[in-house]
Amino acid sequence: MDTPRMAITDFVKRVKGVLFGMAAVLIMGISCNSEPEDIPSRPMDPWAFRSVLDKHPRMLTLALDTACFAAYDLGKGQLYKVWKGGVLREGTVFTNKKNIQPSSWGTSYYGEDSLPNRWSVSKNGEKLPFEMQYKGYVLEDNRITIRFELVLEDGTRIKINERPEFVRNVQDQPGFERSFAGSDIPAGLEVSLRSANDNVQVTLSGDLLAADYFQQLPEQSPPAIGDSYDHLGILWMENSDCYTCHEEKNATVGPSFEQIATRYPKNRESYSLLTGKIKEGGNGVWGDTPMNPHPDLSTAEIKTMLDYIFTHKPKESTLTRESQANVKKPATEIETESPSPKPGHGAALEGVHPSYDLTTLHTESFQPRVGGLDFLPDGRLLVSTWDSIGGLYLVDNILEGDRDPVSVKRIAAGLAEPLGLEVVDGEIFVLQKHELTQLIDHDGDDVIDEYRVVCDEWGVRDDFHEFAFGLVYKEDHFYITLSMAMRLMANERQLPDRGRTLKIDRDGHYEWVDYGLRTPNGIGVGMDEELFVTDNQGQWLPANKLIHVQKGAYNGMAWGLSAEQELDPPAMVPPAIWLPDKEIGNSPSEPILMKDGPYQGQLLHGDVTNGGIKRDFLEKVNGAYQGAVFRFSQGFTAGVNRLVWGPDGALYVGEVGMVGGWSWKGNQYGLEKIMYNGDSTFEMLAIRAKPDGFEIEFTEPIAAEVLDPALLEIQQWRYEPTASYGGPKLDLTQLIPESMQLSGDGKRLLVTIPGLLEKHVIYFKLSEDLKSQTGSSLWSSEAWYTLNNIPN
Repeated sequence: MDTPRMAITDFVKRVKGVLFGMAAVLIMGISCNSEPEDIPSRPMDPWAFRSVLDKHPRMLTLALDTACFAAYDLGKGQLYKVWKGGVLREGTVFTNKKNIQPSSWGTSYYGEDSLPNRWSVSKNGEKLPFEMQYKGYVLEDNRITIRFELVLEDGTRIKINERPEFVRNVQDQPGFERSFAGSDIPAGLEVSLRSANDNVQVTLSGDLLAADYFQQLPEQSPPAIGDSYDHLGILWMENSDCYTCHEEKNATVGPSFEQIATRYPKNRESYSLLTGKIKEGGNGVWGDTPMNPHPDLSTAEIKTMLDYIFTHKPKESTLTRESQANVKKPATEIETESPSPKPGHGAALEGVHPSYDLTTLHTESFQPRVGGLDFLPDGRLLVSTWDSIGGLYLVDNILEGDRDPVSVKRIAAGLAEPLGLEVVDGEIFVLQKHELTQLIDHDGDDVIDEYRVVCDEWGVRDDFHEFAFGLVYKEDHFYITLSMAMRLMANERQLPDRGRTLKIDRDGHYEWVDYGLRTPNGIGVGMDEELFVTDNQGQWLPANKLIHVQKGAYNGMAWGLSAEQELDPPAMVPPAIWLPDKEIGNSPSEPILMKDGPYQGQLLHGDVTNGGIKRDFLEKVNGAYQGAVFRFSQGFTAGVNRLVWGPDGALYVGEVGMVGGWSWKGNQYGLEKIMYNGDSTFEMLAIRAKPDGFEIEFTEPIAAEVLDPALLEIQQWRYEPTASYGGPKLDLTQLIPESMQLSGDGKRLLVTIPGLLEKHVIYFKLSEDLKSQTGSSLWSSEAWYTLNNIPN
């Protein structure tokens, strides 16, 4: 093939900063007969990864060489920076820190305003408006090709593929090379690449190779530890797990720093007392949620942390009488801890449900923090990981009857917090923090070649808490949920898409379904093919929720209201089931429809912090879902995040955690499965609302002689959303059964209860002494029923 003949043109550049002694070369029309290039090595794994960078969302960072990093702002469709140095990979998935995100360090190769990163389209010298769209990237031979489209107002789409690379010239100067391939450029249009000072760098008509060379830069060093902190106490807290449960001014999982500083005087006794509490952990001082022990923290580190906490002590004039009284308490006071209730009878279960057998699939070399699970049509399991790799793994030999050892292969990496995964007709889709992406293996080697954008149009900031959760495909549409930001300034509002369920078509268009969600970590299809979502307790959420997804429904998190709505707030649609915090929920996750035994047709959902799997019985009363939640199973390695049914009939359980409060007993990873073994377990199967009480159904007949109302404890209360974190049980009342009647088969107990109120939670606790007719004890004796409506 003959090489097309094109003129070689010099760049016109203004030399600034480190841009002196720079050479630039343009080569058009690379010959197809050129020798194949060597596969380059990269300085880190993964070398191409998505994240927030320097407070910019939707960034793609490329570690091309130890002497060259490059980053693209995919939200703007342009090159962001080329530099020598590196990236501080900080944040939840990298270092378990909440208040920080990845940032670049080192020296830029391009001077101010000279970076060629802005495309321009003109006709007869007049610039035309267009929209720049990022379409994905392809990885081949350890090189990347990034795909963009310029969409003009008349619908014309100009395709641009860019392949960046680090190179050196014959003088051994470092260089940044960009190979462009432009297509579908109409005659008469000029497409050019410009810098901020409007210098034309490249005019694109077909294939183009452009390279900039720079003077050698000295070795770069990352910033010294603590340089970016106003107080070193913040550094030690971020290096530990403090910000998982505490904030400066707001009480969350634990008390705020301001509350702690208010309660204790700043003296030697308080430092000694609090140092011991931090090292040893425990509960009962600020509530039932336990604080993890921190034996590895030194006394000096803890003192620095306490110094920072005491900077939040309010001035004397702002203290209330109550807080003043608290401050005056002796610092050596002994706080008694609450007695421990029995597992399944006031406390979390400890073992696997007796009707199921557990198999562990993670290994010493494969310890996934699971963000998503689904099966390929051939029975192999896909696992996405919420970690520094952002990986997708292919797990084989796990089905019932497989005799070969479990095998694991990483097939993709560099994904940004992939917390949703769905296989649709053999095609793989993953939900990243800022994007719904199709992953494509073009050559059949079980390694992903193309990361193709399906949708990345929803609003995002750099806030660590703007997660994108779950992924469901139903009736030719994807469904996802978006959590709200948690670190906004007082003058900032949530972006309009946050706190919503989104419905996305295959072309990437999306629409709002509901709103007012806080941290909806889980979406699934339940009974009647309806969608259900779980939401986590917090501001405006006094307890966790299981929510029936309904078009236009407001779910209570007021941060998502518009300024106009705040003047006349809408009524909150009550959840299908309230999940009282610290009792049956802390961080509920993905719901899934049950397929096994007597529980078929009910829902299961996991919980990351409370741990284990919960079971949800739902019924429709007066046209709306409501029902009861039961403890179901524990015995897993870590907190349960994702659930999927396997082709072998087993329920596959993906687990996750991070240092601090968002974990089960401090564990952070796990992949296991449970298989129904057919054994009967004595427990409550369902609770159904009646006009004057409830019907409690059991899995086995109960002994008739136990029909004593004193053996059934019943409470009711309501919740009221407020701006504070969580909320108390309001109007807590003890209810006394008026009568109890057992069905002929011994499985249904009809309980008449005076004083029931709608829009209340009804708590049931059976006596631990209750037995079945065969002498079996209850697996769990508690249930929480959300009585939104009393049947007519």
